[in-house]
Amino acid sequence: MRIKRVAGIIIAFVFAIALGAGIAAWTMPAAAPLRTGGKGDAEAQINICAVGDSLTHGVGDTTNQGGYVPLIAQDVAINTDAHVNTSNFGVTGDTSLQIAKRVKNDKKLARKLKQADVITLTVGGNDLMHVLQSNLLNMKTKDVTRGINKFQGHLRDLIGDIRNDNPDAPIYVFSIYNPFYVYFPNIKMMQSSVHRWNQQTKKTLSTLNRTHFVDVEDVLSKGSNTAAGAKKDSSKSVNQLIYGKDHFHPNNAGYVQMTAKLWTVMQDSEKEWSK
Repeated sequence: MRIKRVAGIIIAFVFAIALGAGIAAWTMPAAAPLRTGGKGDAEAQINICAVGDSLTHGVGDTTNQGGYVPLIAQDVAINTDAHVNTSNFGVTGDTSLQIAKRVKNDKKLARKLKQADVITLTVGGNDLMHVLQSNLLNMKTKDVTRGINKFQGHLRDLIGDIRNDNPDAPIYVFSIYNPFYVYFPNIKMMQSSVHRWNQQTKKTLSTLNRTHFVDVEDVLSKGSNTAAGAKKDSSKSVNQLIYGKDHFHPNNAGYVQMTAKLWTVMQDSEKEWSK
């Protein structure tokens, strides 16, 4: 009974989040293109095209600037001799199939992808949410495995579609995370599902050219609980990196952590995008 009761609470969270995400998508303004001055040659430019779901849209970012996108532009600008231009094509609620449909049909997106020196992608969270919504009260390992395998096919197709527009720019794909970890740490199936999902995604990306995995699972799932000196008694039930209004998306601090992870991977592959 206790497991079912907790599962019921999580389901309530899931549907509340789905409703909140829909409202956010309707009320939240699209992030404006950003041009960030570099420190040197005014002729050099680096174009970043961000594609994905609500994490690219920037839900939870109270500045309404687009989450991690302007932050990574600042990192690139500060550390290069270039101006950085960004295009944000994040749509709240999109699954991998919906993102792929936009990549195929949105002419403006196709144009920005062609011009991009760097492509970032957030995808998979909504795919997993659909699996959880369908099976949470009677979740079995085989249900998650089926969802993982289906997503890997969708991910390969999506990246293939992106490559049709831009065969050369490095693509940085973020992992998903478990926003319920701090609140329900004893629900092992949830955490293992997220971890297995990410491990398979990382494996898939390793087979694709100039495609990199950005792992934010641990930091965003555990939030301040991973920070040195965090007080266990005060941080048990609160993730300091998650937006307090929906308990799901990153907040401003969460997007800073996402950006830090992205920048580390971009530095390791700088030869693929620097000019």
